[in-house]
Amino acid sequence: AAEQVPGYFSQLPGDKAKSEGYKALYRYQKLDDVTDALLAANKRLDELQSDRTLIVPAKGDKKGAAEFWKKLGVPDNPDDYKLEALKDGPAEFQDVLSAVRKGMQRAKLTQKQAEVVAEMYAKASVALGVKRAITLRENIRNQTEHVAATYADVYTADIDRRKAAEGDVARYESFIKETGLEELINKSSLAGNPQLIRAISSWARKYGGTVTQKGTSLGSGPKPGGKKPMNESEDWKRYKANNGQI
Repeated sequence: AAEQVPGYFSQLPGDKAKSEGYKALYRYQKLDDVTDALLAANKRLDELQSDRTLIVPAKGDKKGAAEFWKKLGVPDNPDDYKLEALKDGPAEFQDVLSAVRKGMQRAKLTQKQAEVVAEMYAKASVALGVKRAITLRENIRNQTEHVAATYADVYTADIDRRKAAEGDVARYESFIKETGLEELINKSSLAGNPQLIRAISSWARKYGGTVTQKGTSLGSGPKPGGKKPMNESEDWKRYKANNGQI
């Protein structure tokens, strides 16, 4: 049934009482229904204007946008992101933290969201570090097998491939020990790399003494009672005399 004209409409000017806009008030049949609705609307408006209310800014409203993001918890400046989970992280990562903070600010991450991301990265970093350390140890432990595999197209017999690999590894290990590179290489992704081992071995075979067994020094002269290294070139002697400078 159509709503009736409320009785209090008799107190309104005739043109307003008959207007389409005022017909929306037909739902309020009593005057106190109108006043109750008005008070509820005013209360709701006050709530919307409180500090806890988020008002989506209009396009181009820079001031409104700044207030909007501030209420959400997005820092005004990238440097305001604390990132506590990363403050004691790897030294190499500290160099890019500034760029990370700028990226977080552009993405409008809140302080809490940024900390969650930082915590996830820190945990992933530790897990990757452990995995990398295990991989490096395995590479070093199995470097002879890795090098032998590169001789598949050169030798048909396993024993020949392994013999060639053992010679390469011996020259390589002697080289990195004598040059002081052992710790540096064994902590890097190059540890156990068969291409690196063969390259260094090739260089040592060309310019240094021939290694006859694992651990024999390159170009440093024979061990007491041992066999004098062969093919100790003038270049290698000059290399030693210049303290490792070519």
